[in-house]
Amino acid sequence: MPALDFARAALPTFFTLLALVYVTRMAGAEARAGFSLSASARPGTVQHVTHSLFRTLRLAIWGVTVIRVPFPQFDAQIGVFPVLMHPALVLCGLALLLAGFVLCSYVHHYMAGDWRTGVEERAETNLITSGPFARLRHPMFLGVVISQIGFFLALPSVFSLICLVAGIVAVIAQARFEEKELARRFGAPYLAYLALTPGWLPRRGA
Repeated sequence: MPALDFARAALPTFFTLLALVYVTRMAGAEARAGFSLSASARPGTVQHVTHSLFRTLRLAIWGVTVIRVPFPQFDAQIGVFPVLMHPALVLCGLALLLAGFVLCSYVHHYMAGDWRTGVEERAETNLITSGPFARLRHPMFLGVVISQIGFFLALPSVFSLICLVAGIVAVIAQARFEEKELARRFGAPYLAYLALTPGWLPRRGA
């Protein structure tokens, strides 16, 4: 199967499996914990806006990738960039998409019971500064950004470029929101961690 045909079939498969993994992980964790792991957010807050945007983007991406399988001509509707539709770039995009998911999954499981879909004001969670958080403050968000870049390369188009820009803006906004909330909740220990630990890229030799 040519690389471009493989990517056309792989994208909806990946996003469908990703949704199933996420939903079942949430359901299982919530069944054991006895409460929802979805952080509540007041309408109009940064967290509410970013969560709403990510839900919209995930649904749109899944829908577009599914439609492209039986209707290849749909590529014209999402503004595919033919010059970037090179097998090597597309396969590189799939690799980055998978790498970002692996990083997110690892951080997700490392956090275990302390993971939430944001900052929950009423939740009793611990401040985690070990493991991946010893090198970066936002390792999971970095995984999201890597995946978004991968999606753009795997489907270079106006649609995926919009998703990339909107997603990065939302991730940065959510990261800043969470930093303020964690500083308010944990105080001096978090501020010390904030001062010593880079946000997005590990220090050389760290």
